[in-house]
Amino acid sequence: MTSKVQLIGLCLLLSSPALGEEFYSTLDPAPMTMQTRGNVAGTGSVTANLQGNKLTIQGSFSDLASAATKAQLRSGSMTGVPGDPFADLTVTQGDNGTLSGAVTLNRTQQKALLSGAIYVQIDSVKAPDGTLRAWLLSRQP
Repeated sequence: MTSKVQLIGLCLLLSSPALGEEFYSTLDPAPMTMQTRGNVAGTGSVTANLQGNKLTIQGSFSDLASAATKAQLRSGSMTGVPGDPFADLTVTQGDNGTLSGAVTLNRTQQKALLSGAIYVQIDSVKAPDGTLRAWLLSRQP
């Protein structure tokens, strides 16, 4: 017979952040103005894993209208609202490729991530203010 202490320990282990929380999103075009609309194209996907306060990101993209120049993690006030960059990611300098990175989040950034306000943005030659965006959303229901 399992004791209450063992059962509580098992519950704590299963809910521990050390096991990680998974996030995902699709990279979608993010037109900024009517003038840049034709320069914004492509698709992709991003996955992320939060272990304690360390967030690890991986993704891939294709069919950009011009070569990617940088990728960043950014934080808005809520899902869908653009915000400021806080971490650079490694990105393939091409119209098809991958992105990756790892960052230690502070408490404010962790809260923003859990509320869906953190996103990945890829900039490109023809769309230097963002060609693709993906808000990181929890895989948990």
